[in-house]
Amino acid sequence: MSIREKLTGVFAPLVTPFVNQEIDYGKLKENIQKLNSSKLKGYLCLGSNGEFRSLTDEEAIKVIKTVAKSKSKDKTLLAGTGRESAWATIEFTKKVADFGVDFASVLTPHYFASKMTDEALIKFYTEVADKSPIPITIYCIPRSANGVLISPRAISILAQHPNIVGIKDSSKEDIGNYVNAVPKGAEFYVLSGSINKFLDGLKKGAIGGVLSMANYLPDLCCEIQELFNDGKYEEAEKLSNRLCKINEKVSGNGGVAAVKVAMNFLGYYGMEPRLPLLPLKEDEIEEIKKVLKGEGLLS
Repeated sequence: MSIREKLTGVFAPLVTPFVNQEIDYGKLKENIQKLNSSKLKGYLCLGSNGEFRSLTDEEAIKVIKTVAKSKSKDKTLLAGTGRESAWATIEFTKKVADFGVDFASVLTPHYFASKMTDEALIKFYTEVADKSPIPITIYCIPRSANGVLISPRAISILAQHPNIVGIKDSSKEDIGNYVNAVPKGAEFYVLSGSINKFLDGLKKGAIGGVLSMANYLPDLCCEIQELFNDGKYEEAEKLSNRLCKINEKVSGNGGVAAVKVAMNFLGYYGMEPRLPLLPLKEDEIEEIKKVLKGEGLLS
């Protein structure tokens, strides 16, 4: 498959299931095996939903190995390898490149947020891409990265690098600005980072999305893109609006912990978050149950 084919579609940013604060790799494997039968294009492990900042490097490597061994051959695998320095990012990416990872997803460095200018980010990503044994995608999520936003101007330059192939946009930036920044002929693709931007992204030229909701409603998320591709725009809009409302009542309020609760209700293993994230309170869990029942998703 071409890079475009590998990245076209919906990806689930996998959660890491914790039981008594320890990773339950068996439950992670079962989640993958169940998701393998869905219409998902693939998986992103070690992203925000995977609570990657709360894992040791040893745990992170074992998560990647578990996902890579459990996924079906037709699923694309992205893995979060971003660290605060180019050096550490390159070294970690090299460690996991041979485990069946198709693309590295590299979060914007952000500890020195005020110094993360276009020049610094362009230099960082160029250095990583020059030395990474696998293609990289840029992960832009300012709310989790100390406010760091990579600009469309920086993307216009980085998109020309042969080993930088895309961006997952979870910012408040108009996603069309990233699509339009890509130079003609560059093999660089834009993915929406939330259900709220997904359909708008498709309209503006994005080729898919990495959607937290895909952890518990994978096929409904994929259906939006199917309807859009078939020219059934009104149906796509209707389904998108429905899922956005569900999302607002689930992860919109409770974040990763809420995604895990919804998964627990719908036959997956979300389990608990790892401290410092707190599990939802009983009334919050009941509210999610009520939402899912009200939508006919839970009997």
